[in-house]
Amino acid sequence: MGDENKSEFERSKCIACFKCCESCPTGARKKMGSTVTVEEVLTVIKRDSIFYRESGGGVTFSGGEPFAQSEFLRQLVTSCNRLGIDTAVETSGYFDWASVKDIFERLDCVFVDIKHMDDEVHQRMTGVSNRRILENIALISKLNPNTIVRVPLIEEVNAGEDNIRKMCEYLKSNTSVEGVELLPYHDFGAAKYNAVGADSQSFSTPDAAKIDEIKRIITEYGLHIVDFK
Repeated sequence: MGDENKSEFERSKCIACFKCCESCPTGARKKMGSTVTVEEVLTVIKRDSIFYRESGGGVTFSGGEPFAQSEFLRQLVTSCNRLGIDTAVETSGYFDWASVKDIFERLDCVFVDIKHMDDEVHQRMTGVSNRRILENIALISKLNPNTIVRVPLIEEVNAGEDNIRKMCEYLKSNTSVEGVELLPYHDFGAAKYNAVGADSQSFSTPDAAKIDEIKRIITEYGLHIVDFK
């Protein structure tokens, strides 16, 4: 506790019992997320199915990382297939390929990240190696021709010409990927870091001229820029 008029949360003692949500005097503290069944998700999907048919769209499974709950994802994708609803997934690409290959066989579109080509930098920034990710992108793209690579573009991290060229060279030499989507950095998540008591780093977005140059380099390799705006 701080002074007598202020309550403080000691995160080190949290056991995720959520009693603080019940006792919060202002109702500001809330439990985020809930546990649902496949059937409950399908009820929502079926309710909106008319919009998918009219728009030519479908269901995109995102996260978090959808493949962290691979069996749940497998059941949902299979059910959507039976209903004739197109499916897509957004993934980091970090998973065991053999255990999820069958899911990719059922998906209509895959969005997968390449954050950095240098393994040492990738490990420092994300905590894991990029080797499994790059190998998985090659496997995914050869199974599913509608695979799009996404690049979360950060000026201080991965916007340099050398990194972009290495990515393009890898895609052309090892994959069947044809489209790349650039996602310029934004700081919308800063408040979330504060909410969970985590430290956030300060980054910046490449300016318009830099992004245009990156697009030029990518198209130079015969890849096309995908833009859903």
